[in-house]
Formats: sequence, C-alpha cells, structure tokens
Amino acid sequence: MAKKSSSRVALLIVLIQLLLLVDERYAQSAKNCRCVEKHRCKAEGSTDVVVLPSTITPANVLTVAGDIDLRFDENHCERVEICCEEKDITNSRLTEHVAFDRCGIRNLNGIGYRLVGDKIGVSEYGEFPWTLMVLINQQVVEISKQVYLCAASLIAPNLALTAAHCVKQKEQYFVRAGEWDTNTDKERFQTQTREVAQVIIHEKYNQLHHNNIALLKLDKPFEADENIQTICLPPPDANFNGHDCFTGAWGKDKFEEGRLQNILRRVEVPVVPHDKCQDAFRSTRLGPFFVLDKSYMCAGGEENVDVCTGDGGAPLVCPIASGNDRYFQAGIVAWGIGCGQKGIPGAYTDVTKFVVWIYDKMAALGVDPTASKYSLL
Repeated sequence: MAKKSSSRVALLIVLIQLLLLVDERYAQSAKNCRCVEKHRCKAEGSTDVVVLPSTITPANVLTVAGDIDLRFDENHCERVEICCEEKDITNSRLTEHVAFDRCGIRNLNGIGYRLVGDKIGVSEYGEFPWTLMVLINQQVVEISKQVYLCAASLIAPNLALTAAHCVKQKEQYFVRAGEWDTNTDKERFQTQTREVAQVIIHEKYNQLHHNNIALLKLDKPFEADENIQTICLPPPDANFNGHDCFTGAWGKDKFEEGRLQNILRRVEVPVVPHDKCQDAFRSTRLGPFFVLDKSYMCAGGEENVDVCTGDGGAPLVCPIASGNDRYFQAGIVAWGIGCGQKGIPGAYTDVTKFVVWIYDKMAALGVDPTASKYSLL
C-alpha cells in the first residue's frame, strides 16, 4: 500500500512539473506573440492547419460532451489561429465582390489554409461551399442551443435541398452555410445562419421513405461568399453510373459507436447501377425479395468508406464532364445497411428524378432558379 501511495505522489509531482513547464512556455510566448486568425499573420507557414488523426487523443486535446474535440496548440491558440508577432499581424481580408454566378465550383485546394497532418477523409476549408448544416433548437444544460441534425445543399440563395426524413417533424429548423470546423468561429470567412420559413416535403413521400426529398425555403437569402456558393442541378436525363463522386457532412465516423465529426468530411464513392445495388441489398437483412424504389440511386460499397448516421441530407456531387472542377448534385444521402460494409452501397435519393419537381416548386415559391443552372460562362 505504501509503495502505491508513493508512486501516486511521484506521478502527481511529475504532472505538476509538466503543467508548470507548459505555463512557463505559454507565458514566454505570450510576451512575443498573440493568437490571431491564421490569415491575419504574414509569417511563413501561418496558413498551415494541422489535422490530427481521429483515432488518437493527444495531450493537447480536450474532449467534452463525448463528441466534441477542442484542439489547441502549445500557445493555447485554436486550430485556425496562430501565435503571431505584432509586426506580422495584418487586418486584411479578401474584399473582392462575390456573387452566385457559377454553380458547382469545388475549391479543390481549399480557401486560404493548407491542411497538414492526417487529412484522410477531411475536406479542405471551403472545398464544398454548397454543403449546409440543418439545425434545431435543443435544451443543453438548461440553455437553448442550436444543434446539428442533418445536412443539406444550397440550390438558390434562399432555398436548400435535403432529405424528407430529416425535416418531417414539426420543428423550427435553421440552416447554416459556410461551416467547416464546428469547434471554432474564427475561420477566414464567417458562417451565416438562416431560419427556415417553409418546409416543402414531396407529396409522395411515405413511411417506406420513397421520394425522400424536401426543400427548405429560408426567411432571407444567404449572401454569396467564397465559402458559400450553390451546387448545380443535373439534367433530368443525366446518368452517373460508374462515376466517382463525393459526399460528406458532419455525421458519425462509424456505425453505432462512432462519433460526430467536427470538420466537414470528404467521402469519395463510386455510383452503382440500380439493379446491382438492389442485388447487394437483397444479400442483407432486407431479404431476397427486397425492391429498391426507383426514386433511389446508390453509391459506395468499399469497406470503411461511407457516410453514416448524421450525414442524412448531404449532397452526393459528381464532376461535370469538361466542367473544370464543377459539379452536379446527383443524389441526397438517405439510408444504408450499417456504414461502410464491403460490397453494400448506400442509398441516395436520385436527384435526376426530381429536377422537374424542384423547378416547379421554385416557380411556385417565387425562387429564381438561375443559381443552380449550369452554364459554361
């Protein structure tokens, strides 16, 4: 017993010494620099953003509420901040005029930051500027707070596209654009949040989740920015079979025991023909007589590469032929059998089946469809 007590005392002394060392380093660095947003620092390497593996919890990661990682560096700066010397600090910000004039532009290398570290499955900052968060109010420790529910896509400045199963309840929904890392509000461009004024669920959506699509009319339009843009809607006759496409949101990294992600994910999946997808589903608990509704398409099937719980409503986007990194929205994340099972793709609402319905609703709502129509100009 005495040996155990002395070991604990020794360990406590070591921990105290480490804390004192960290405080000393922090105090020393604070004399020469202060935490500012990375884009405001002119020092070399200031735009590097370190991404840590999701499978480890290093000493400088504080975990709260089970699902949220608050990451700081040795100077107590946030992930998108840097301890910058006063002489290198600038108040500059991109001030170019930005408009919703060309849909579906993917920022392949991100905007303003360069990711380093474990980047697998992590999107660049601003890479998919059409991906939105759907939020609801929830009581958290007796405080009303907007919490993440599903994802959506921006198809007009005041109209979002999502899955019907995400918004079928009588709730007050909100939509946030421009989000990337949910743990900070100090990214280069601000996020914008709008209240949902009207939910339009497809008339033939049913308990079997056929026709799983909905539109969210916003109380006021989003303002265009580098990190907030629209996605192009495809032609009704478009065929994406065999294409490698992208999806992702802030959902769980694993089925059941996974946890929500704080950085927008990037998942690359191949589109699977409808008949082959139906055959794959018939090999699961759905049984040999399962019929995949024509309102669905499928993508995925590679082990451990998939969207998961919490990614519902996220757009599946496919490259436009000769489109110079421009994309059509081919699908909407809907459902799956687990997440990332080998040979079992995920089911997505087939947007091509609903393009006419979407444009009809736009006309009825008085929404200008221009921002979602692809053109070479």
